[in-house]
Amino acid sequence: MRALADFAMKSRGRAVGAVSGFGVVGLFLPPIAILGSALVALVGLRIGLGQAVLVVALSSVVLGVAMFALLPGAPLFAGVMAGFVQWAPVALLAELLRRTVSWPVTLQVAAGVAGAGVLLVHLLVPDLEATWARVGMALLGPLVEGADTGPQELEAALRRMAPYLTGLFAGIVLLSLTLAVLLGRYWQALLYNPGAFGEEFRALQFGRTTSAATLLLAGLGHLGPVPLATELAFILAVLFFLQGVALMHALTFRQGMSSFWLVGMYLLMALALPQMFLLLATIGVIDAWADIRSRLGALGGRKGPGDGPDGDNNS
Repeated sequence: MRALADFAMKSRGRAVGAVSGFGVVGLFLPPIAILGSALVALVGLRIGLGQAVLVVALSSVVLGVAMFALLPGAPLFAGVMAGFVQWAPVALLAELLRRTVSWPVTLQVAAGVAGAGVLLVHLLVPDLEATWARVGMALLGPLVEGADTGPQELEAALRRMAPYLTGLFAGIVLLSLTLAVLLGRYWQALLYNPGAFGEEFRALQFGRTTSAATLLLAGLGHLGPVPLATELAFILAVLFFLQGVALMHALTFRQGMSSFWLVGMYLLMALALPQMFLLLATIGVIDAWADIRSRLGALGGRKGPGDGPDGDNNS
């Protein structure tokens, strides 16, 4: 992984080649696309927003040409826009982190934008449930033809889930963007300030105000029931999922425990992500009130996202 980051940072051409290359592979293996996004974050964190946007623009053009050549009927402009929509938010999020030098501020702003997007969609789309049902049938309908679960059952399931799908989609996008920036910051620290990322991540905490808002929205969504409140609660739960993961890393580090425990946690996440998401988000919310880290002692000082080995703000 270090070799990949080092390769991309040697020149703009290499960065564009790596980002667009992972974008093309991501068309067929979507999880791979996060590596291209993380490289965009690395460029933004190390050099700044201007260079990151330039890499995004050039990589989007390359991706558009590749989609036009590889996917029959794919419009060139659509491919370019797909790349820009995929990578530009990562560049903006990385710049926010670079300027604020604060993970909590950066991620809470990102969650706020995601929540505002959900509200905007609810305001602008008259019949959102029917829209989601149509989109779901168009994407999944061909997969159930001839299966035991027919189109009617699929459509009924989609209509039951539709009130929550906008928030679910926004939360997934928020999580994917955050993971890209986390990986980009990890690479930046690995290349220019070893050890800094671990200290930052283990200290991640969002506080009681955000936790109270999450609990209030979740309660309103469940007891109301108010689907919109559940959607917004899910977006905030993404933050506390990350806090829960950070807390597990802090516990392992401070107690000198074997890394086997972290490996086990990530394996469980791969096998049962919804259940692990709920568990770790709950742990994160509890940590916001109990401040478990304070019982472990200080995590030590840490440098921010813009700090290089010499302490400047240009890394």
